[in-house]
Amino acid sequence: MQLFKSSIILVLLISNVYSMDMFSDMDCIQGSYDAVVEHKAAPFGLSKNILAISKSDCSISISHSKLKFMKSSWIIDVCREPVHIKIDDGGVEVLKRVDSCKNGSSIYCKEVAKIEKILQDDGLIFAPGEKENISSDHGKVYCSYLLTKKYLREGIVFNRGKEYSGILSPNKIKAQVPRVIQNLNEEQNASENTVPSQVIEDGPADF
Repeated sequence: MQLFKSSIILVLLISNVYSMDMFSDMDCIQGSYDAVVEHKAAPFGLSKNILAISKSDCSISISHSKLKFMKSSWIIDVCREPVHIKIDDGGVEVLKRVDSCKNGSSIYCKEVAKIEKILQDDGLIFAPGEKENISSDHGKVYCSYLLTKKYLREGIVFNRGKEYSGILSPNKIKAQVPRVIQNLNEEQNASENTVPSQVIEDGPADF
């Protein structure tokens, strides 16, 4: 009975994972694309919040405008050391990552939090399409979000020409499937090798 339940879970897991058709790490890292996401801004919807992302190889350019006059631009090269952000507001200001952002008190960490919030609030929430499809605007924003988070917050620098798998979150689900299959096979083998115990009933004694 336990094996039957496990088999159902496995079928549901595999069908769910592969129906999503999630892009791979390399699709995201090596991809080049442009995406523009816009929506009406609160409170009256008279202006628009516009998020524009342009990715070429390792370089990601992010531009954001709010209420027409509030504009911000960043350039992030996820293959370049040291880990840093270029803020492009007419002149270029560079913020370098010195330590982790657990406390979030440094200027760099506050800028990282600002970029993540914009990608979430004006990108992932409003971008059309499925996040698993890197050809959609939603997928492009999601790819940019994953890369910037790994690079800026975790300090992971990607290398050109290197193959990556399981670094970004989409592949983590697929990586679990072989382990689930192995566990089920072990359970099945254990079940087949178990010899059922023989029940001996007491009968009348022979004298």
